[in-house]
Amino acid sequence: MTHNQQEPSRESKRSVFALITELPHLLGQLIRAELDLLKAELLHKLKGTGIGLGLIAVAISLISVVLTLLAVAGILALSLVVPAWAAVLIVAGLVLLLALVMLGIGAALLSGTKAPVPERTLASVREDIARIRGDRAAKSERTSSGA
Repeated sequence: MTHNQQEPSRESKRSVFALITELPHLLGQLIRAELDLLKAELLHKLKGTGIGLGLIAVAISLISVVLTLLAVAGILALSLVVPAWAAVLIVAGLVLLLALVMLGIGAALLSGTKAPVPERTLASVREDIARIRGDRAAKSERTSSGA
């Protein structure tokens, strides 16, 4: 063995007082790291949500143009059989019925969606709190229940 391997390094000889005085700095670093993780995770989730909502808005506007053209075509076709005012009322009623059905389906889908909760960050913060408290039992319970 070399001389360096036998003697503990100067870092390992630090006193308890030095370690305790360093603790607030380390906790500050930990909190900043957790906040950075939270910000990155939320930004990633919200960016995907924003792009998705933008594309859905464009698609809805294009679909509304197509539906308007189909409604006009339906009115013109019905006006060959019934008076024009009756054709307009029939098509308007069908469009209203379709809109109400779609509204109901959309509301049901929205009520079932999950909020963009930063799950990884919350799990990491819980683990950090457990480590700070010295809860090794909580960590072992979490790992045994997840297995």
